[in-house]
Amino acid sequence: MSMRPWRVRPWSIALACVALAACARPAQVDEAALRATVGEQPVVLLSAAWCGYCARQREDFRRWGVAFDELDVESDPAGSRAYALLRGRGVPIVLVNEHRIHGYAPPRVRELLAESGLLPASASR
Repeated sequence: MSMRPWRVRPWSIALACVALAACARPAQVDEAALRATVGEQPVVLLSAAWCGYCARQREDFRRWGVAFDELDVESDPAGSRAYALLRGRGVPIVLVNEHRIHGYAPPRVRELLAESGLLPASASR
């Protein structure tokens, strides 16, 4: 019995690259359906009642003087639908116009609010 070294065929490498690229591509979100679900408010917080980070994000918005809508992903049908459309894997999810922030990230949220002109001048200091 002879031992031949294992060889990789070029087509198998190409196939693996295509598969990885397909998996790495961000999921497309139906923006019209998302906006129809969450409404026209530019800032939306998708949350859950038990979520500590959601409570912190809610408090940040209030402290900054930012108007926002909040949808509970477990008890509000619109929140559940938005969460499904976004293929959510956790909360909080913050929507700032067409931008989405998954998780609690106050510096990034503040940055997007400021860029969008949604952060009151008193909070931007």
